[in-house]
Amino acid sequence: MKPDKPAKASELRRRAEEKLKNRRAETRDGPAPHDLRRLLHELQVHQSELEMQNEELQRAHTEIETALEKYTDLYDFAPTGYFTLTSDGTIRAVNLTGASLVGVERSQLVNRGFSLLVSKASRPDFIDFLTRIFVSDRREFCELALVRDSLPSLVVRVEGTIDEGGQVCRAAVLDITERHQTAVERDRLIEELQQALARVKQLSGLLPICASCKKIRDDDGYWKQVESYISSHSGAKFSHGICPECMARDFSQYDNTKASLG
Repeated sequence: MKPDKPAKASELRRRAEEKLKNRRAETRDGPAPHDLRRLLHELQVHQSELEMQNEELQRAHTEIETALEKYTDLYDFAPTGYFTLTSDGTIRAVNLTGASLVGVERSQLVNRGFSLLVSKASRPDFIDFLTRIFVSDRREFCELALVRDSLPSLVVRVEGTIDEGGQVCRAAVLDITERHQTAVERDRLIEELQQALARVKQLSGLLPICASCKKIRDDDGYWKQVESYISSHSGAKFSHGICPECMARDFSQYDNTKASLG
């Protein structure tokens, strides 16, 4: 027989002792031997019941302590930060991972406003997140920038739901800083490629060029030097020099005159 509560074991023992006391009083009046044997048997049965109940209680207590220890380990050392928040953002509980994530001792986080950890730019998003959580029973999420004393800032994803009583929000906080930085870098590269493509397109198509002086006619019908046209349609810069072929063709007479004078 397994009691629902430890108090039942104490009540059973009290009743057994009271019964034994009454039986002893009857013994003084001269009970029959068979009554004494029956009383002894009942007392022995009660004793066995109490011993079994005590063993059950000890076993249940050990199981509860083991389960609590496992739950504590899973909660505190999970890879995700867990926060319990009220409707105004006050922290009621936090695991060790969450405290390590924001760089604050857990004892200093309890009863502190979570919004104090959020950057000013992200606070409107956090307020909106809390509002949505406490007016619906759906899982909500947001992305926030967190500021930390003497540590680099973080970008985190917060997911949460309200508890069954509707009094607090249980939120999971995951560090996505690296993923956010990767996305920012990707967007920057895409923008640079789009700008480069736009510059290339400016120089694409059929360009009218003079067969003699090599000037290019622009969209307005004006003839421009090649370097001027390209510079105005791209970021290219020019420097001037003379190639060996032009040097031999255009300055050979100068070289011959210099040689005869020498």
